[in-house]
Amino acid sequence: MLSFLIAGSGGREAAFAESLSRGARLHAVMAHENPQIADCVRRSGGRYAVGDADDPDTVLGFARQLSPDYAFVNADQPLANGVIDALLGAGIRAVGATRAASRIEWDKAYSMEVMSEACPEYTPFHRTVSDERELKEAMSEFESRGLQVVVKPQGLTGGKGVKVMPEHLPAYADCSEYASSVLRDRGEKAVLVERLDGPEFTVMGLTDGRHLVLSPASYDYPFRCEGDSGAGTGGMGCFTSGARLPFMDGRDEADCAAIMRRVLDKLRGDGARFSGVLNGGFFKTARGIRFMEFNARFGDPECLNVLSVLKTPLDEAVMRMWDGTLSARAVGFSGESSVSKYLVAREYPDPSPEPVRFKLDAGAAEAGGARVFFASCVREPDGGYRTLRKSRVAAFCATSETVEDASSAVDSAIEEHFEGDLEYRRDIGSAQNLRKLAAAGHVG
Repeated sequence: MLSFLIAGSGGREAAFAESLSRGARLHAVMAHENPQIADCVRRSGGRYAVGDADDPDTVLGFARQLSPDYAFVNADQPLANGVIDALLGAGIRAVGATRAASRIEWDKAYSMEVMSEACPEYTPFHRTVSDERELKEAMSEFESRGLQVVVKPQGLTGGKGVKVMPEHLPAYADCSEYASSVLRDRGEKAVLVERLDGPEFTVMGLTDGRHLVLSPASYDYPFRCEGDSGAGTGGMGCFTSGARLPFMDGRDEADCAAIMRRVLDKLRGDGARFSGVLNGGFFKTARGIRFMEFNARFGDPECLNVLSVLKTPLDEAVMRMWDGTLSARAVGFSGESSVSKYLVAREYPDPSPEPVRFKLDAGAAEAGGARVFFASCVREPDGGYRTLRKSRVAAFCATSETVEDASSAVDSAIEEHFEGDLEYRRDIGSAQNLRKLAAAGHVG
């Protein structure tokens, strides 16, 4: 029996664990004892360790004890810290972006440089600033062009550091003040990008560094509250459509594929080893597709949706990513629609002052057609669960012929099989929201 090692303890890693443990022995390094990952490891006959899953030495030390056939690492911080580099250096077949390749995510200034060189026609107006003088000059350019501003810290922020004008930053002065705080408090550059009008979406591409298999495009809900209001989060939920997203057409898909292939070619040409998942964030605007950001791994919650419609076993896909035999003929998707929704504490994305205890019958939910993926929580002795101080708690995911039906199935599963003081967004994938998105597609 083949064995796989994963690193991380979120909902994304729980989805990996469920998929990989079906036909292989699973090992895991977790920051906390995610109950679902632990159960998958035990059922498969593997082992797990609780420790710093972001630390190359910790992950490598555990891997050396077990000698897994493959490692699959697909979270932002481990990749940025060089976990893949450490595993590869020890002769372990590790699938995921090296630190140099994942720079396309952990350095937003670099990702804009790559796009400007490889795909200038899809790249929005932007400026990267490293001091107050450059900031003043850049803000003057945005004002003179009449462009609203998005301010992004250069490094990783867990989806919570980007601020948009005018929702978070009402005026240019507020943009300058926030960018100054990034320079001062974070000690890194600030990336200023023109605000793009139109729906935002994600396309994830499975890759061995040369070949690319695109997943169905997904629509993420990053804002905390229904109606897309409130603070930005790591993602409250997501949907994919069995056809295509309501605002997309065939040309949009072709443009996204072209961008991602050019970027992979650029990285390969620069000697950066990239395998795993290239995650592209885009806007559909009146001028066509425009780039927003790259992630060097599966997104969360998008991963939950994509894996739920992946027809090919994940272990086979990972092996093909390693040996360079990835192709659309070998790896495919079911054509169903999928919806995921995260349960979160009331305070999210701020840390919770006290843990929340809740009950959730994952087995009954699955019997009813919905899957549960545990994230920032632990199991209590009485069989219930307790949230950790921050981040998303657990996700429900369902598939169906239509997005609306999958969304309703998730709502029903939460209502019937969850009990506790946690919140979620009912409007994710709702019929009303889909009508709104379809209208947004007529941006030209």
